[in-house]
Amino acid sequence: MEEMYLMSIGGDLTQYGGPRMCGAITGFSAASSGSEVTGETDLDLAIPEMWSSAIYGYFEAKLILRGICDDYSSMVVGKGDTINIPEIPEVTGLTDKTEGASVLYGDESLVDTNLLINKHKYVAKMFEDLGVIQANESLFGKYAQAMGYQLAKQIDTDILAQLDDLGTTQTLTTDNVISLNDAETVVSTLLDNNLDVDDCVWIVNSKIYADWLAQGVIKQSFNAPANYATSGSLANTVNSGIDFNGATVGGTVPSFFGMPVLTSSLIGSAAGTGNEVAYCVKKGCVALAVQQDVRVQSEYSVDYLATKVVADVIYGTLKMTTNKVMGIELLNP
Repeated sequence: MEEMYLMSIGGDLTQYGGPRMCGAITGFSAASSGSEVTGETDLDLAIPEMWSSAIYGYFEAKLILRGICDDYSSMVVGKGDTINIPEIPEVTGLTDKTEGASVLYGDESLVDTNLLINKHKYVAKMFEDLGVIQANESLFGKYAQAMGYQLAKQIDTDILAQLDDLGTTQTLTTDNVISLNDAETVVSTLLDNNLDVDDCVWIVNSKIYADWLAQGVIKQSFNAPANYATSGSLANTVNSGIDFNGATVGGTVPSFFGMPVLTSSLIGSAAGTGNEVAYCVKKGCVALAVQQDVRVQSEYSVDYLATKVVADVIYGTLKMTTNKVMGIELLNP
């Protein structure tokens, strides 16, 4: 049997540490300290590293501004680069009818507002074969989702930029605080510009929203009568607070002065003078047209031995304030 074993591995064991001795193999004796054992450190390069399901290294902002726009997307799907939106001005020329005199006709002209589909944004990544083969497939699905979110956030950012010229501004009394007096002035300005409060919405930064949330739990409370048994000069105690026309149930501020409240982390809260920290706007103050919604495409590159992934979107935004005030920018003092 010994000779057969030697034959099977080349017939000579001297090159492997000497002749084979019964019951012992050189380098693996029972008295070994263990330093000769091939362990995890030695095999580190041979042990595969596995990817678990990915988590995002960021928190997605609440994308809300697209919802306040007049959406003209259906008019440009697959064709066209401009939407002509006629704005009808207020008709003037009201006058008394004089007996025997002819009627005078007004000559107001429509204003042609052009919404240009001129924004084409993209995010691109390339994954080499080594990474694609070794990584979990779901990892790339999450990566594609992160790319798509980046484009969706850009649309909200561009809409926010359009809100920075609504036609009128109001300076707050305190940085990042809309007090009751500030809010009353806002409502008065809306009404002075013939804006229907029921068709308007607040859009505020996170600090203002948190301030309203904290104050909203303080409601108009009870009338505590004085104890006249001890004093006849005491007045009744009325515990008063702020009523937002809705409770802060579930950690939300549903409305303020009857108008819905939205908040976005895209609105800054820096304390600099003149910084926009909130808006009160009419729904439809910005027009939006998305010719091609967010899409993700991929192809294989032989040149790089890699998979190319591109996410893109085509759209346009425009504020509708040519001849009228459509909202108020609220600025830090």
